[in-house]
Amino acid sequence: MRVHKPKRRQRRSDRRFRLGPWSDGRELEPGLELEARVLLSARAAAMTNARHAHATVRRVTPAAEINAQYNAFASDFAAVEQLYVTAINEQATGTVTVSTTVTAAYTPPSPLMQVKNASVFFPNGSTTPVTATATTTLGGAPIGTFYFTGFSGNSLIVNTTLSSPVSLPVGTFLTATVTPSSLASAASIFPSFITNRANQMAIDLVQYFNSLPLKLPYFNTPPHTPNNRGAIQNYVYGAVAGSGTTSLLQSLLAIPLPTTAGSDLDIYNEAVASAIEQSRIQTLNGVSEIYASQLRVAAPSPNNRYGVVASTTIPSYILASP
Repeated sequence: MRVHKPKRRQRRSDRRFRLGPWSDGRELEPGLELEARVLLSARAAAMTNARHAHATVRRVTPAAEINAQYNAFASDFAAVEQLYVTAINEQATGTVTVSTTVTAAYTPPSPLMQVKNASVFFPNGSTTPVTATATTTLGGAPIGTFYFTGFSGNSLIVNTTLSSPVSLPVGTFLTATVTPSSLASAASIFPSFITNRANQMAIDLVQYFNSLPLKLPYFNTPPHTPNNRGAIQNYVYGAVAGSGTTSLLQSLLAIPLPTTAGSDLDIYNEAVASAIEQSRIQTLNGVSEIYASQLRVAAPSPNNRYGVVASTTIPSYILASP
């Protein structure tokens, strides 16, 4: 006697997409508008589309990222330069009291006086003459006043006509009130900003290339040598903040700072704009040629089978690239 097995219901092979409640076009049948499977699939599709759209918006091409970084650098540079120009046009209003001691007996009318630190009377390269008071002890009774017009090393240049004709023994204190130069102070700080901002830009570009979901080019290394995909990152870092004369950092530091807000400031701005533009073009072309295998970047002191360790000068974020 044959036993017939019940036929299993075959699954539907044709899975056609049914429009969701938020789709454009035809409306759903009244019975399907609140059907659970349709609602779930519609929500999932909406979330997937949103994720893809978000990823598309956030992804930036290498050329666009390089241009954006250079534009941001130029904008920040112009903002800080404006502060430097303000320092050119204004005078510092605060004063400070400084002192030093005589290290060799002074006898008038000698034009030089040996002291422990002569530069304290002329801060930040100031050339303004200074009148100092001589005392046997710090804050004691004055024994004479001296008019200094400058210094050389640790020797103060004395104007003997306007100074007291008294001799000073070793250990005499000289005290004066000086006005710091805002221009000299700004000129000493501005290069530090250029260095730090260029380093920040170089690190941002390296981190951008490290985050790309692509297999970036390898270094150019000898055969049988361990390698990593850091050629572009190394090149970009060197082009922006490297020690070479053509890097952005070195090109900007080589331009002397202006001392007035006149024509020399205009020339300085043109030189800065030219340095930034040539560095931008160099970086764009270099990245393009490296990715096309037309430009090889030598690996700096790579590991190899003979046990040579990697150079400690290679930034860790380059060696950590996939």
